[in-house]
Amino acid sequence: MIMANLFADVSSYQASDIAAIQTLGVLGVVVKATEGSATGTAYQNPKALTQTQSALAVGLQTHLYHYARYTSGQDARNEADFFSEYAQALGFNGDCVLVADVEDPTLVTTGVYNNTVAFLQRLRELGWTKLAVYSMASWFWANRLPTNDAIWVANYGAASVGVEGATAWQFTNNYQGLPLDMSYDYTGLFTTPQF
Repeated sequence: MIMANLFADVSSYQASDIAAIQTLGVLGVVVKATEGSATGTAYQNPKALTQTQSALAVGLQTHLYHYARYTSGQDARNEADFFSEYAQALGFNGDCVLVADVEDPTLVTTGVYNNTVAFLQRLRELGWTKLAVYSMASWFWANRLPTNDAIWVANYGAASVGVEGATAWQFTNNYQGLPLDMSYDYTGLFTTPQF
C-alpha cells in the first residue's frame, strides 16, 4: 500500500507559530533553515527556531531544508557546513531529514549535478544520513540532479508527480486557499515518527 500522508513546507513568510497547520491533516513539516549566497552573506531563517519548536510541540515530524546557491564544489561544501551548523543550533541531529532545495535558475549552468553531489556528500561526512533533493519535475526530467537520495518533486497542476521513484510530490503552493506549499509523502520519510 502506498502512503500519501500530507506534509507542508514553511519559511520565514509564514507565522512563527505554525502549530495550527496540524488541523489541516498535516503529519510533517519541512522548515527552511538556511540559504546560500553568491555574495558570501548566507541567510538563516530567523523564525526557524520557533517554527520547529511549535511544530514539534504538536507532534509534527519536523525536518529542515537549505535553499542552494552554490556554484562550485567548494561552495557546496561550505553551504553544507553552514546548513549543518544551523541545524545543530536548532537542536536537530541525525534523526531529521535534511533537504537540498535546488531550484534557483542561476544554478542551471554551474555544474549543479556535481555540486549537489558534493553538498550531499559533505552532509554525510558531517553525520547526516537522511537526505533528500527537492526541485521541480523538469529538473529531474533533464537529469540535472542526482537521484540516489530521496527526491521530492514540485509539479503543480499535474495529475501525478510525473517523476519515477519520487519519494514525495509537492502538488500545490495554495493548499485550501492558503499560501501554503503542500506535499504527499509516498514512503513515510517526512511523516512517520523518526525521533
